[in-house]
Amino acid sequence: MNEQPSYYSIITANVRYDNRLTDSEKLLFAEITSLSNKYGYCTATNSYFARLYEVVKETISRRISNLNKYGYLKIEIIKNRNQVKQRKIYPLTQSSIPIDVKINTPIDNSVNTPIDANVKENNTRKNNTRKNNTSINSDSDISKIFQLITKEIEMIQSPLKLQELEDEINLIKDNKLEITKVAIKYCKENNKDINYLIKVLKNWNNQGVDTKEKALAKVTPKKKKSNETDDVFATMKEKLGAN
Repeated sequence: MNEQPSYYSIITANVRYDNRLTDSEKLLFAEITSLSNKYGYCTATNSYFARLYEVVKETISRRISNLNKYGYLKIEIIKNRNQVKQRKIYPLTQSSIPIDVKINTPIDNSVNTPIDANVKENNTRKNNTRKNNTSINSDSDISKIFQLITKEIEMIQSPLKLQELEDEINLIKDNKLEITKVAIKYCKENNKDINYLIKVLKNWNNQGVDTKEKALAKVTPKKKKSNETDDVFATMKEKLGAN
């Protein structure tokens, strides 16, 4: 399901004039309303919002936590075998959904998982994997990559596409920035969109492209082999010289 922002956002009066909220939290609430689908919720990840507002995911987690704490968001976590499959964020307004005690407090312990004091979005196992495989430098590279994508190709509007792209980038163990730069340049020069970029990176990951040189080899037109032709001309030249 692609989730696209609508043409307008909503900031209700109770949110707008709540002094407990920062301006950034109010803006995030508005963004969530614009992303909410016909069922009244959005599934955007913290990564999506972090890229959008150029902050770290922990900052987004804290903002969502406060909006949830003061009764402006309802968080529903969908799990599959104890792993977080999806998060649904419901923006709450006085005119649409009553704000009661249950909504003002965390739904349960599982709901607190993505936005608790540790301000982590994913479950413990996924966090441990990410900590082991991703360094601060890697996070910095990914941030640079997304800035370059926005500049050279387009701004990613779909949270699902952003997550899919980030997953492919994270699969590149080394040389993330250099390899992705090659793919971005290729897409720009050939007027390709985000979907094509994701496809390129996915193919390269499957083919074990792990250096800039290998990436360049994938996008550089191959020259036709001329050895056989050169041999023919050399033979003809010898015959002509003999005559």
